[in-house]
Amino acid sequence: MAEYLKVPVSLSLSGSLVILVLLLCGPLLRGRVSRRWQYYVWLVAIFRLLLPLSPQASPIGALFREPEAPPAVQAAGPYAVETVPARAETAPKPLPPAQPSVPPPDRASAGISPAEALALAWLGGALVLMVWRVSAYLHFLRCLRAGRREVSAPALLDLLARTGEELKVRRPVELWENPLAASPMLLGLVRPRIVLPSAAVSETDFRCTALHELTHYRRRDLLYKWLVQLTVCLHWWNPLVWVMAREIDRACELACDEAVLRRLKPEERLSYGDALLRALESGGGYRAAQGSVSLGESAELLKERLSAIMNFKKPSKWTALLSLVLAAALTTGAAAAGAYTGPAKRGASPVKGTALPPLSAQASSSENLRLRSALLAERSYEEGDVAAFSIAVPFLSQEEQTAFLERAYEDGSSAFFSVLVNLLDWDEATLDAWIARAAKENAALCSILLKALDRDEELEALEKELEAKQAEEYKAAGITKEGRVYYYQGHMVRIFLDSRPDASFVTLDMNPQGLLDLKVERGADGKIRSVREMTKAEVEELFGDWDDLEEGGMDVTIPVEQTRMQGGSWIYLGEYILSQGDRIHYDVTAETGGRMKIGFCSMEQSPEDVTYYSVSNKRTNGELRCAADFVFDGEAVKPGSYRLFLHAPEGDLGNLKGSISLTLKQGNPPDLAANPDARAMTVEELPAAARKAMDQCAVRTWYVIHSEGRQYLYCNGFPWWYAWQPTWEDGSWQVKIRQLKKQDSGYLLLTFPDNAPLNVTLEGEPVRLTDIQT
Repeated sequence: MAEYLKVPVSLSLSGSLVILVLLLCGPLLRGRVSRRWQYYVWLVAIFRLLLPLSPQASPIGALFREPEAPPAVQAAGPYAVETVPARAETAPKPLPPAQPSVPPPDRASAGISPAEALALAWLGGALVLMVWRVSAYLHFLRCLRAGRREVSAPALLDLLARTGEELKVRRPVELWENPLAASPMLLGLVRPRIVLPSAAVSETDFRCTALHELTHYRRRDLLYKWLVQLTVCLHWWNPLVWVMAREIDRACELACDEAVLRRLKPEERLSYGDALLRALESGGGYRAAQGSVSLGESAELLKERLSAIMNFKKPSKWTALLSLVLAAALTTGAAAAGAYTGPAKRGASPVKGTALPPLSAQASSSENLRLRSALLAERSYEEGDVAAFSIAVPFLSQEEQTAFLERAYEDGSSAFFSVLVNLLDWDEATLDAWIARAAKENAALCSILLKALDRDEELEALEKELEAKQAEEYKAAGITKEGRVYYYQGHMVRIFLDSRPDASFVTLDMNPQGLLDLKVERGADGKIRSVREMTKAEVEELFGDWDDLEEGGMDVTIPVEQTRMQGGSWIYLGEYILSQGDRIHYDVTAETGGRMKIGFCSMEQSPEDVTYYSVSNKRTNGELRCAADFVFDGEAVKPGSYRLFLHAPEGDLGNLKGSISLTLKQGNPPDLAANPDARAMTVEELPAAARKAMDQCAVRTWYVIHSEGRQYLYCNGFPWWYAWQPTWEDGSWQVKIRQLKKQDSGYLLLTFPDNAPLNVTLEGEPVRLTDIQT
């Protein structure tokens, strides 16, 4: 067999043995180990199928390695071969006559060999399958996006936020509704989205759904599923790999159910089962694609999940101990089975420029592997190569791993320290001692320890303490932070980079509106050594040619200063042409009010139906703020004209301040400089003279009431929720009003400075106005 086929075939064979062991032991272990263990133990098989790592002597490797020639006829090399001196009376045997040389066959005339044809078939099949899987997933996403609607129900969004806080999910999670979705599902590794077949669900069902999908997100199940897809594509010809993928899908849902049930009270578990049943009944025809996770599955799996819910009980300490022993045994067996990693290279050294010491014939293969791994670990540590270090260090002894841990701790190398912390198996007393030591000497390394041990409460308290210390440290260096924006000696910072000696980041922040690119450099002790402006080469190394990307762009800042915004009202802040690569930055606060929403809507649709790049936040810790950064991708949302809006979904908003910044490639933005003086209001807020003038106003007639230096646009009998956009153009107020949703009754009342005439359009049609002077 050709060399280039031996590695994948040996990996597939070795992985198949692990899969068979798991399939045979599965029925025996069911009910004796946790569902979580049954899910994650498949990673042993996946890594065995993907990683060509093996001891020098292994049964699978031996099957594919050609037998070595006996020592007497081996060429001289770095290994000493013992020779036996010939006896004097033994005459040497004559050498056989030389044979005439035969020229090698011409490869061009021989064509493609069978081994090459097999290799091409394997690679072609893997490539076609991967392209098909990725294309199917992208098509599935496009279909969901085409018919989706962002859920804006305050009760569901509030419950989703509280569930995210409960599960320590730090990223904002979007909520979509699409009637074609077969069941609730989770999409997106970086930008998570939960898709519901219908938003008309009870709070109990929605909480169960949110707990389930956010548990998938917190455990990175989407990443796990794509790792499985990669394995299936590379080993597409192995039927056991397809069986493994099916079993992992099943174990994923059962493990997620188990994690959710641990958080639920006994009386809530029945409701969770009911939510599963309703999820299977309520959906449309779009089943979850590979690379996504959903709440509802097949009826057969649903039956197993419901049975597991009814029989759920928390695992005991003995179960945890059994799980640990079995995982260790399986991992050891998988490593010992090995794989073919190439022909034996007796004199080769894994470390560049470093020769291995001669090994005696009696040296064991495991000792050989350990010595080579030690040299690779040493070199990769010196060169700062974390990836190579993480490959070598598992083969070292416990003492060597502990020595590297001490070394990484003393050097303050957080990346290497993190690798070792996640590898070592410590008892509780040792862990507590390390945490106590790191808490006194190096808080950053202490946070790594707490994160590895899932001590979330201690980690959260430490992060708050670190943030406070970091703010004091920055202040001493002349750096301040207001909201999300950094300043250095009063100058707004565009790129803020705080780096450690090992090239990892303490902080990396970008603000397109800033003017200064700042780099904070720290020493080995973690303290700030210098603060300087970044060079152009450093900026290009991180982000490419930033200035070229922004060339030709137009910066637009829309100030927001409203003393009051009526509850339920929408205000348009202009129409803008958005193109691929345009940048959007929101930073608006409200002193009073419960929730605020900012975003874009299309020119044809109401913002109540579909919004884009929107942020809807409720008041948290006494602050109501919408702050976010987006880049217009031009794919999920088509380039074109969009309206920017501000919305008060829950009651009035008071004292709105901030700005919205856009970096646009096209279009002429409207002049919004005078907008802060225009606002919606209620009749009760009118001065007495203006309110008295309303007595002469007819129903469904538009009036402009002039009083005390203000003018009031008023229409009684206007039964609509509406959005409006004021702009200053050619010395007059241009007011565009759009009807959104019909209601039983209502009125429209807007106020402007009495410094110019009003020109009003309703749904694009001019409105006739009647002036009243008081």
